[in-house]
Order: sequence, then C-alpha cells, then structure tokens
Amino acid sequence: MAQVILENVYKSFAPRKGEGVASQTQSLKSGKQSDIVQRGESVNVLRRINLTVADGEFMALVGPSGCGKSTLLRLIAGLETMTGGNIWVSDRLVNDLPPKERDIAMVFQNYALYPHMTVYDNIAFGLRRRSLKAEEDQGLKPSSSHLRDWAENLLVAVTRSLPKGLRYISDRERAVHERVRTVAQLLQIEALLNRLPKQLSGGQRQRVALGRAIARNPQVFLMDEPLSNLDAKLRAETRAQIVKLQRSLGVTTIYVTHDQTEAMTMGDRIAILNQGQLQQVAPPLELYNRPANRFVAEFIGSPPMNFIPVQFHAPQLITNGDFRLTLPEVWASALQKYDGQTLILGIRPEHLILSVAANKNLPVQVELVENLGNDTYLSTRLLEPGFQKSAFGANEVQVRVPSERFVRVGEQLWLSLTLEKIHFFDPETEQAIYP
Repeated sequence: MAQVILENVYKSFAPRKGEGVASQTQSLKSGKQSDIVQRGESVNVLRRINLTVADGEFMALVGPSGCGKSTLLRLIAGLETMTGGNIWVSDRLVNDLPPKERDIAMVFQNYALYPHMTVYDNIAFGLRRRSLKAEEDQGLKPSSSHLRDWAENLLVAVTRSLPKGLRYISDRERAVHERVRTVAQLLQIEALLNRLPKQLSGGQRQRVALGRAIARNPQVFLMDEPLSNLDAKLRAETRAQIVKLQRSLGVTTIYVTHDQTEAMTMGDRIAILNQGQLQQVAPPLELYNRPANRFVAEFIGSPPMNFIPVQFHAPQLITNGDFRLTLPEVWASALQKYDGQTLILGIRPEHLILSVAANKNLPVQVELVENLGNDTYLSTRLLEPGFQKSAFGANEVQVRVPSERFVRVGEQLWLSLTLEKIHFFDPETEQAIYP
C-alpha cells in the first residue's frame, strides 16, 4: 500500500472565451461551485493544499458543495490537470503520469457501471485490460508473446457465452475468475454475478462499483460520495460495510462526502475544505471538541454550534445586555488581550440546559419543536431586549433537550451554559481561542 502526499496543490480554471471572471463567478454561485476565489484572469478552486494521508489510513474529505472536494480527488486520480504543486503516491511523483499508471482505483458517485455487461464482467473488466507488467505485479501469468496474448483474448471473448464445457479458459482468465469470485464473496454479491446493472438495486450497484475497484488491488482507493444515491437506512448499512472492508484490506482510502455524519463515523482523520482551502485536519473528536475556527465549529455538529456576541471584561466576566456570566479561571490569561472588546461565544445545542431565571442564563422563546424520538431539537429566539446582535450571533438559538421534556411552541425558557463546553472566537480572524 502507500501514503499520499499533496504539496502546495493549486487548481485554477481560465475564464470562458468572451466572458469575464466576475460574470463566471456569479454564474457559478447559482450552482454547485458556490465558493470560488478570483485571482487575475483565472478562477481558483483549490489553493495551497498540503495534506499527507498515511499508509492504510481512511481519510474523509468533507466540506460544503463547491468547496473543491471532488476536484481534489480528480487531481489525485489524474482526471484533472494541476495548475501547480506536487502529488506523491508512495515514493512516486505522479504529476505527469496518466490515470492508468497511478495504481489508483476510484469509485464514482454515479457508479459508472457498463450497462451491457454482467456484474461479473464489470468487475473483471479492469483485470482483463491490464498491461503485462501490471499482470506480473498482481501475480497473473503473462503470455509468452503478444500474438499468443491476442489469440487467447480472442478465444476467451468468443467462447465466453458458450456452455461451460465449450469455453476456452486461459491461465490469465482463470486468475481473473478466482479474483472476481474472491471479491464477490467479500462483498456478498456472488448471487448477482450473472445480472446486468439494470437488474440491481442502488445498494447492489454500489457494491459492484466497490468490487470493481477492490479487484484491481490498488495502492489507493478514491471514493467520491458513493452513498449519496442511497436511502438513509441503506446508507447507514453500506457505510459500515465500507469501513469494515477498508480495515480488512488495509488500503489507503480518501473518501469525499458533504455529509458530516459519514465523515465523523468513517474517517480515521477528517480534512475540512472551505472555499478551496484546508481549514483543519484532525481526528473526528478533536474537530468536535477543539475546532480551529468558526467555520469548522459550525460545520461539525448537528444542529450546528450557536454563536453569540459578548463583551469581555477582565479577568473573567462576559456580558451582553443583562446577561452576565463569570468564566472559569482558566480563561483569564487566554482572553486578557480582549479586555473591553467583543468576542464571539460559541456553545453547542447539546451543551445548553433548561434552567431557572437568572442573569447568567439566556431567556428564550420556543419557535419550533422537532421531536426525533431520542432527542428533541428546539429552535428558539432570544427575548433579552438589550441583547447585542451581530452577523456572527443572531437572536436564534438551537437547543437539544431530552425527549422526556415536553416543550410547546411559544413557551418561554431559561437556558444555562455548560461552562466546560464553551468556545470563544476572535471576531476579526474567526480563529478559535483556547486557554
């Protein structure tokens, strides 16, 4: 297997002929490419990407639509040309290598199965088309000459539809057959090998696409939102299957998704992209507990983190209107330089607790109740008339409460903050502040 190293990777698209950058950017904002950066005459979708994926690691690449996730995956696969930077797979610089020579297998969002081929032939297709050198690397016996190689392939293709006893099976085809059977057994699709893709469900097609990638035994797997076409129940089941497969095979995997639940439950580490730049790379719980900036804090967690502007008064007091809260001593030195300034207080919905009327608590009115069975989500509005608002912290507060607590729309509540779980962010840089 292999590690993947991205060094200062850039990707830019030149403006279309007869159209300026500004007009293209505006048109892209109405579609998927919502976060585009302009520089000179080009539209930059990836900037300064430096990332190392360890050998055997499952790296989840996550971010909002248009942030450059799929573009980055296509650069690694060789399906797009880089504007600048280097990509290493193991100890090989693959910048100038075509996709077939990178020893990388990619699973696409739409599965990309050949509709006229059976499941068996879809999985075997890549194995049959490999070069002689690749066959030797995979342990398949090559032919003694190109003429014999061509003749064997022809005989195999011509007799493939005949009854089993009349088929010609070369040594190479036997090896392919064994590999396909092994992969089918691993994915539990042995009973589907003679079916066409149109006869399969979405989950079955997804497993066939995985099987085609696994059969090649590549150094790296690239997966571009392979579960997005599945329903919620099947997505959860298949998510677990992919993780088990990756751990059993030990293949370095880069998995693109916009679903933070997939990223948190699947990845050994998560790389978060926004506007073509990496925001943070860390294990799931570190992203949740110690986000690097406001974007990561808001993106990771459901419902998202609440942001409230507060005034800091040294050594440990924060205020906003009648709201006054004394912080633990651990914050005194970290926030000292912000004395008399505005900070952004971050608190997750699950760290707000229903409490009693007090200046240290937040008065809110319930505007929406979402009962999920195990939890209840509340959308509330701050009632404090003197409360300062800003672009960071509006008057809306999301709350997560136990399902046993019955709450009505219009009910007025007081919320206390779990002091050990609060976050602070610089209002200018939006970077997190930690004690």
